[in-house]
Amino acid sequence: MFLFILFSFMDISPNQFSTAESQDLIERLFRAPVERHTLPNGLTLVHRPDFSSEVVSVQIWVKTGSIHEDALVGSGLSHYLEHMLFKGTSRRDGKSISREVHAMGGLINAYTTFDRTVYYIDAPSTAFSQILDVLSDIVMHSTLPKEEVERERAVILREIDMGLDDPDRQLSQALFRTAYQRHPYREPVIGHRALFERVSADELRAYYHARYVPNNMVVTVVGAIAPEDCLAQVDQCFGAIPRGRLAPVQIEEEPVQLAARREEIVGEFNIFRGCLGFKVPHLSHPDSPRLDALALALGGGESSLLWERLRNQQNLVSYIDCRNWSPSSKGLFWISYVCDSVKSYDVEKAILDLLADVANNGLPESVVEKALRQALSSEINGRKTMSGQASRLGLGEVVIGDINYGRRYLKALQAICSADLQAAAQLYLVNKSMSVATLGRAPKVNESMAKLEGELSLDPFEQIDLTSGARLLLQPDARLPKVHLRCVLQGGPFYEPANQRGVSALLAELLTKDTESRSAQVIAELIESIGGSFTATGGNNTIGLSIEVLPADLDIALDLLSEALTNPVFDPSTFETERKAQVSGLKEDDDEILNYGLRRLRERFFDQHPFGVSSEGRVEDLEALTVEDLAAHYRALVKASNIVLAVTGDFKRQVIIERLSPLFETQMPAQPFEVVDTSAPLKGVACSGREAMDREQAVVLQAYPDVGIQDKDFVVAEMLNELFSGMSSRLFERVREDLGMAYYVGTTRVIGLKTGMFVFYAGTHPDQTEAVVSEMNIEIERVAAGKVTEDELARCRTRLKAARPMGKQTIGARAMHAAIQVTYGLPVEDDAERAAQLDRVDAVTLARFTKYHFAGSKRVQLIVGPQV
Repeated sequence: MFLFILFSFMDISPNQFSTAESQDLIERLFRAPVERHTLPNGLTLVHRPDFSSEVVSVQIWVKTGSIHEDALVGSGLSHYLEHMLFKGTSRRDGKSISREVHAMGGLINAYTTFDRTVYYIDAPSTAFSQILDVLSDIVMHSTLPKEEVERERAVILREIDMGLDDPDRQLSQALFRTAYQRHPYREPVIGHRALFERVSADELRAYYHARYVPNNMVVTVVGAIAPEDCLAQVDQCFGAIPRGRLAPVQIEEEPVQLAARREEIVGEFNIFRGCLGFKVPHLSHPDSPRLDALALALGGGESSLLWERLRNQQNLVSYIDCRNWSPSSKGLFWISYVCDSVKSYDVEKAILDLLADVANNGLPESVVEKALRQALSSEINGRKTMSGQASRLGLGEVVIGDINYGRRYLKALQAICSADLQAAAQLYLVNKSMSVATLGRAPKVNESMAKLEGELSLDPFEQIDLTSGARLLLQPDARLPKVHLRCVLQGGPFYEPANQRGVSALLAELLTKDTESRSAQVIAELIESIGGSFTATGGNNTIGLSIEVLPADLDIALDLLSEALTNPVFDPSTFETERKAQVSGLKEDDDEILNYGLRRLRERFFDQHPFGVSSEGRVEDLEALTVEDLAAHYRALVKASNIVLAVTGDFKRQVIIERLSPLFETQMPAQPFEVVDTSAPLKGVACSGREAMDREQAVVLQAYPDVGIQDKDFVVAEMLNELFSGMSSRLFERVREDLGMAYYVGTTRVIGLKTGMFVFYAGTHPDQTEAVVSEMNIEIERVAAGKVTEDELARCRTRLKAARPMGKQTIGARAMHAAIQVTYGLPVEDDAERAAQLDRVDAVTLARFTKYHFAGSKRVQLIVGPQV
């Protein structure tokens, strides 16, 4: 069903941008100055000063990726080298790198893709010179010690095994090797195991010296740094490095595809996954914006054609979307879906029928406005953080060769008409250029095979307590033209009947669907036509709704929220669709060995305690759930006295108060909300077990009792979680770096108000599970003995303190934090008090906590892997 239907039947319509208004908003987005310089040695610097937050993102974009590995293509050289650059230089050993960055309160990471490798640090801007020193040192002066080359090889082999265990990654790789027969896009970035194992230290070193030269690099900087300081310090760190001899790399062109292709992966999977891909031109081609708009129309949200027809109307899929991937050469336009295996043939046929319909009959002109709104929102969302802005600059410079491409792209998008999209579908979405990849169980006989700159600081949240018990939290922020509403209610496992686990999460999702005046489809059409979002969340202690829109569309957002809270209609068809999707998500999670292990560990640890089942619920409970059960849960939870609503962004205070006060004071039930006692004790006993799962890797899991959010020792547990996690932790350095026994190792937590579960986890080879268990126990014993050093404590404190402002850069994140704090009975802003509490945590405090909570007599251990 198309957008024009929405506007024909709705009294309310989105505020349409005129061409002049659209142009003005685009110019606002791109008017901030960008400095671009090329040093004499060829290195390019792109810098955008932004003093809205005392944060800076520095990124080194090396113009080399898996397609540039020449004779060794498919060996994973680029990804291997990315790992190795964290192993030490002549000035720093490997462990010092992450410790130094964490000590400055920063985050360091890197990634490799087909055409680039990027290294980046996000940190307080006061550390800018130190950030540049670290990045330039590791990128330009790594020593690649031979012993580390071999040790890291074992780690990456575990990562390759993880990919073999990941159904979604398997499907993606199958699609690419099917679509590309010659071009190196067909090879996985991480490399093939057999080729990777043969890479020598000399080959890795040769690749490093050939490709990591300043004339093959771009430095992007966004943050609170003056232009002259930025250029001077970048030149100081990189300017003396000589230009390198950069030999051209021959990349084989992909020949024209003459017929459809297919690859089917068969195995013991709980759910069926599929992808249809079509060859499309490169990013700078005039048809690229048209294909992006076409992808948005077909699969860009819950009002898209594919979602509405295949999921909501025909009930064929639990998930479907559409993407247009346009790299620097031939790309792919793909449609991916998840369904029951018995429906796979019908799904593929329905997709092809819909594409034929679009090619033959076209789309309404209203899709252009919808695409523009979504593109504008995407551009704004990409600029919420310093890191996001730096990434956009890097993409423009490295991939496209034009840092102003975003402006040209959005202007080109405005010129698109319906005929353009129809022509694109006719030209590109054709059978002969189609490649199909599927993954599922072996088919049965009868199944087919087939605002931009602003004040440095923000005003604190204003709390308004209404007589109904509802609480409003308001924080205006006009830096970006966006407004975010976050509604949080107490809910989750403690509020669910024992046989209705998952009903809270399902309720939250359905509150975003049908109401008395709008169907789920009309709501999806409306919110997406204005480039907004309307989503639901469900957790251990709460459920929530969030709406984010442009300021001109605030009335629509308030109207949608009011309807969702006061007049929901639990349509049986929508109920059935969303229930099946939630069940499908649970089954999909069980295909991932770590997710499966965490679920089974949770069941063993909590037993009959409400936290024994996650907020997403149990399959059998969800399948037995009725619309009446859901309606009863709605009546129990959705009351004014159980609502905290945080509003952040570009809004007028009086408008919000005038619109929301009547909603919470007169339109919602006035009965008091019955808060349940969440202090149920844990009754589990220590145990150890193994479970078989047919995978290449094994996971090791250990669970211990944890404290809740309202406990005075909660900050101690936060310190321990930081101590045991991350690349600078002793546990990581020992198990992954020194011994190479695991690709990932760390800790995570299941958090409640009064209690919780503290989990140690690692992914390793099946033969090394006991050794990993031993290393976990040794590290716990070290902390219990009070042997945590002052350096470790300082790094943990700095990281935890820095995480708060870095995690609250977006309006949505700030709204979520404020609403959750008030819901939990905590201060809206407690950063200063929390920092003081962190400063009081010492090695003795950690030892006390560890001895009591992490005693062997309280441990629940589980190993999941290919052998019992």
